[in-house]
Amino acid sequence: MNIRQIQAKDDEFIFSLIRCCLEEAKLNIPGTAYFDESIKKMSEFYINKEGRNYFVITDQNDNALGGCGFAEFGTYDKSLSKKGSDIKVCELQKLYISKEARGKGFSYKLISLVEDEAKKSGYEKIYLETHHNLPVAKQLYEKLNYTLLKNPLPGSEHSTMDYFFIKDL
Repeated sequence: MNIRQIQAKDDEFIFSLIRCCLEEAKLNIPGTAYFDESIKKMSEFYINKEGRNYFVITDQNDNALGGCGFAEFGTYDKSLSKKGSDIKVCELQKLYISKEARGKGFSYKLISLVEDEAKKSGYEKIYLETHHNLPVAKQLYEKLNYTLLKNPLPGSEHSTMDYFFIKDL
């Protein structure tokens, strides 16, 4: 098992993985990542872009098994901050693991790396959205000390999502 930054050669697999996982959860509907243009060429969205990154977990032959990334979400006023100043928030994005790779702790490894890299990029909080059709995801985020919010942060694009989490980095 290895983790590396996404490459153009991963685009087709990651696109298919995202769509298959969302179909499996009956979330191949508007208001989800299923229709995001960026999932067609994920490498173009993340590579060499300041404040963004996407990591792919691979097998011993460098075949992708899943991935997770982060990107800018917004700057929010001090109401989200204990410091009393505006804060930079990123979004944990597109955590998907292939069926055969699930249950091996890869999600934990990817999230830990994403959180570390997001903090290095200057973000103070990490936000994410998920859905009740993905109960394992909700449990994972709760276990990793993400705080459940009542509502999405302003600027949310995925209107179908109904669980919103945030965590200090």
